[in-house]
Amino acid sequence: MTAPFRKPRPADPVWLSGAIWKEIEKTGTSAFLAACSPGIRLERWGDTLRALVSPSLAAGTEPFLPSSPPEISWKANRVIWQIDGEKTASLSLGSGWETEVQELGLGYGIDLSPGVAPGLFPDQRENRLTLRSLRPKSLLNLFAHTCAFGVLAASEGAATLNIDSSSRALGRGKENYARNKLGGTEHRFWAEDVRKVLPRLIRRGEKFDAIILDPPTFAHGAKGRAFRIAHELEPLLISCLALASRRCAILVSVNQSGTGESELATTLREILAREQVRARLRPGHRPPEVPPERMPATLWIFRED
Repeated sequence: MTAPFRKPRPADPVWLSGAIWKEIEKTGTSAFLAACSPGIRLERWGDTLRALVSPSLAAGTEPFLPSSPPEISWKANRVIWQIDGEKTASLSLGSGWETEVQELGLGYGIDLSPGVAPGLFPDQRENRLTLRSLRPKSLLNLFAHTCAFGVLAASEGAATLNIDSSSRALGRGKENYARNKLGGTEHRFWAEDVRKVLPRLIRRGEKFDAIILDPPTFAHGAKGRAFRIAHELEPLLISCLALASRRCAILVSVNQSGTGESELATTLREILAREQVRARLRPGHRPPEVPPERMPATLWIFRED
């Protein structure tokens, strides 16, 4: 699949070791970062390999893909080449943009169309594994997107409320519930602005055993109410604390340049102290294939009052 280049070829991405690859597959997972190097990422999505290359490296080059190492026997049935951040892509092998993957034994529909978020964020896989270990009876999944955390909690018997401003994303989330045969009135999907919903839930006196707070860094809001995480994190967390049961676990995830785990921990401790909430913090977990610089800052808050 190598094509002539008009400039020196970028360094080949470094593939996962065969041992790590097999350990990930043993968890019932087929969506993960398969290889990376500065400026290039190879992502496995089920039977599909997607290559994402930075614009600076892509200029003046033609698509290429290195061969996988001998200890990895998997071969892609479809290969997508895309410049990171752009809304166009090309297929080097196969056809179509949709596929299905497994994560922790659960199935998810994935849309790899250019300009569309796949709908599953593998960097949160270990945090979903933590959620499974908690076995909450109820989950509030904020900025739910296609409901991966909701599907995981529902598979363990939790009642779930998934909230996202995108009805399209929630529609895909409902399909993920159906794909895993998770139905019933105990699962709710609200296409609304999270900031407007939380006060209503508080007035109704709802409580949750687990809350996922994984907001975007920036988003355009309705009627000019743009969302900026720097301004929104504190009021969002305060609302979450009001909705938390006595032993609730809250996952806070921030994907913002300059915000690492230590900075996030400082912010959360200050908020907890002002709100007089007793809690302990525990770092989120990074999947073994995800480089530290690509991992959002994640912390679990465990209430102790």
